[in-house]
Amino acid sequence: MSKKTGKSLSNNKKIILFSSAFILLTLVCVLVVLNLSPKNYTVAFYKIEDQQKQGISEVLSSIAKKQNIEIVFTQYDSNKSLKEQLLLSKKPSLIITTSGFAVSSAVEKSSKRAGIPTDNVQGMTSSMRAAIKFDDSKKRIKALPILSSHFEMAVERSRFQNSSVKQINTWNDVERFMREQKRHQDAPLIFAGGEPNFLLDLVGAFAESIDGISSYSDAVKILKKNENSFNATTVAKTLCDEPDSPLATTVKQLSTWYKQGLIHQGTFSLQPIEVEAFAEGTLSSIMFMPLETHRSFAQKTISRYISSYLPSEHSANARIFTGHTYYAVPFIKSSKTEILLNGLVSVESQESLSRATGLAPVLAQCRTPDKQADDARYWIAATSAPFAGLSQEVFMSKEAKKLLASEIAARIKQ
Repeated sequence: MSKKTGKSLSNNKKIILFSSAFILLTLVCVLVVLNLSPKNYTVAFYKIEDQQKQGISEVLSSIAKKQNIEIVFTQYDSNKSLKEQLLLSKKPSLIITTSGFAVSSAVEKSSKRAGIPTDNVQGMTSSMRAAIKFDDSKKRIKALPILSSHFEMAVERSRFQNSSVKQINTWNDVERFMREQKRHQDAPLIFAGGEPNFLLDLVGAFAESIDGISSYSDAVKILKKNENSFNATTVAKTLCDEPDSPLATTVKQLSTWYKQGLIHQGTFSLQPIEVEAFAEGTLSSIMFMPLETHRSFAQKTISRYISSYLPSEHSANARIFTGHTYYAVPFIKSSKTEILLNGLVSVESQESLSRATGLAPVLAQCRTPDKQADDARYWIAATSAPFAGLSQEVFMSKEAKKLLASEIAARIKQ
């Protein structure tokens, strides 16, 4: 073979290699574009329970149908980090999620060009307007509240009406009522203490109501500080064990009630469905639960209970209740997003959302399906945008939350 022929073959190899590399790069670019720009308008749910997901889907679908917009629904795994899942999936057009780390993650990973104008929020309650997430310029909305919830105390109506306690405004009133009911029941207070999310949210809500907003905020700071190297025992010690620990007063109060038999001995192994069984048999006088759990109980059972916010010595303007705020987060730039979100905060859709999910609307003036939803709206409007709950403030794996809840439960029972 001549040198000239050898050089020609060498050049051909270079051309083939270059062409292959170019084709490969082109395919990668196409895949990236497809990944970033889904063909359909995709709505993704993250950390939304089934009843609420179904209700929101129905209302969104109705709005989309009227506007000739085709929607595809999908769901991310609630037990995994949203940030990690977004890296490995096609980017949705819109994310429906809740307050805390979830909405922060969605906003952080959304396109800088995504968002809607601020035109259509004047009808919201002041608390819900305060909950809106804006871009740096404050001219575009990056996360729009569409519903809200709250953490409630449910008191058995007939027992309360027949008691000597005529109103419950403070924790002393609660304790007096429980001591009176203790004469007739094994233990008057129960809650789903075996459900880690619930227990973490409960102690956070208690801390706010007893020690004030700063106590809850300090607990969040501890969780965030330990987020990347989480050790449940260490975190629990910092949260609970020192006199000035943010959850110290809460743990002490719950521990006193537990030792005195005011809290049922099996409470810290109970799940919501078991709490409902207690309520059905009128075996409890007081329960704690989020509005979402209230809605899951049989109407015949839960109608025997009066709902209220957690009492406090602090005035309303010095309080922030605990409860989920449900958000719609524009993830990519799309003209369809503004149409859908404007629809979601219309009077008609807010009434439909509240009716379908059982949660509180974000508008100040629209009908609600019942007293519970109306009360939740009023209580939140009278205070501020609610805290997300300690279980939702930072991402923790299912196992981490279980270990931390167990550590806190052990301190209450000791």
